[in-house]
Amino acid sequence: QTKNGIRLELAALNYCLLKKERDTLAYKEINKNNLIKINSVSSFISNIKKLKESTDGTSIELYFRGQEADIWNIEPSIFRDDMLSIEYKLMQIPLQKVPMEFRGFNTMFDIMTKYQHYGMCTRLLDLTTNPLVALYFACKSHDQAEKGVIEKKPCGVVYYTDKFYPTQSTDSEIQIVSALASYDLNKENTLIKILEKLQNDGIIDNKTKERWLTKDYFKEFIKIVQCNYMVMPTYTNERLKKQNGVFLLASLFSFNENDEISKSIISKSKGNLNQCFNETYFYISSENKEDILKELDLYNINEATLFPELEHQLNYIRCVNGDKVKTVEDFNQYEENSATHVKNIYFDDSKLNNYIINNLPKALENVVNPMDIEEIINILKQNFCVDWYRKNSILSKIKMGIMAYYSKKYNDRDQSKEMAKQIMGLLDKEFERFSSSDEGSGD
Repeated sequence: QTKNGIRLELAALNYCLLKKERDTLAYKEINKNNLIKINSVSSFISNIKKLKESTDGTSIELYFRGQEADIWNIEPSIFRDDMLSIEYKLMQIPLQKVPMEFRGFNTMFDIMTKYQHYGMCTRLLDLTTNPLVALYFACKSHDQAEKGVIEKKPCGVVYYTDKFYPTQSTDSEIQIVSALASYDLNKENTLIKILEKLQNDGIIDNKTKERWLTKDYFKEFIKIVQCNYMVMPTYTNERLKKQNGVFLLASLFSFNENDEISKSIISKSKGNLNQCFNETYFYISSENKEDILKELDLYNINEATLFPELEHQLNYIRCVNGDKVKTVEDFNQYEENSATHVKNIYFDDSKLNNYIINNLPKALENVVNPMDIEEIINILKQNFCVDWYRKNSILSKIKMGIMAYYSKKYNDRDQSKEMAKQIMGLLDKEFERFSSSDEGSGD
């Protein structure tokens, strides 16, 4: 297989995994008593300032996580939909398929961060040291509503925690947990087998292995594999740096003790990480999300600044210019004999304008709502000029004005196009009647 072919294969595998995962997101009960309602960036900053003031003079670090749906549990993607049962495959297959992609990566944790970057299921949970970044992720549009997973537009939440001291990816605890994530614990899962594998992988030495196989000290190992860790990653990609990203590494390995300690069983297990965060959290109603995102943009917190990849830059440009869109006329084949494109006939403008104003309303009565007739006539009046009936640009402008009016009224592009088409057809007929009348034939 070619390198690109392998990447496509892995991308397809990951898409299927993520699609399956999205279909079975874990939901939770919302505790309304502990929430702080946020309706603007300024109110959020004010609350964060109070929060930081309460930790002044201490070594406590604050970490934040924004989630766009308040009903989701706090859990890494590998804990959803039983993906944990194939974690070792997800960790090993990319290394076998595209080893060059991971050249220069010194730890399994660093490899895991790259997986996370490209959307693979991992036991990493994204957090940030920048509260405004977390607020952005809590407010960004929720793509599940269109797919029918969640019918009601969700409210966003920002969680924070002050329960962790930062660790590094090279710390022994992080290397042990990351290594266990890549092991197949469905087979060789006794304490002695796992410690031997850790020794063979150069993560622990023989002295440590022998120590953890004794009744007096095996609990040191158990404590390591049952704790969660806040890890300051190596900024191997620009996105992680832009987002002030940190990772909460979930451990949660179960231990089934045996009388002979070396034969005790270590197994992978899942659980949510709600208890890792403070009970109080920030709550953003769905109605305030869009305004907060616009306000965050003023602070230079947006898709383009947080996601430096080209696709996100282009998407941001497309979105910020979306409100400048104007109605565009559909292509119409030129018809030489059309009454609205009479090139060789000249009318008295004042007579034609009066005729249209006096006669078109009656023609419109059977097609449009009576309340719309005055607006349509006003659109025509705004475009009256010398020889306007012979100028395609003016006729197009009239049609687009009618479409714009009905688009606002019905919020339905197809319906507004159909209404404009019918009205322009009636205008066509009025031209024909005028041209054959005594007033029209006078010139």
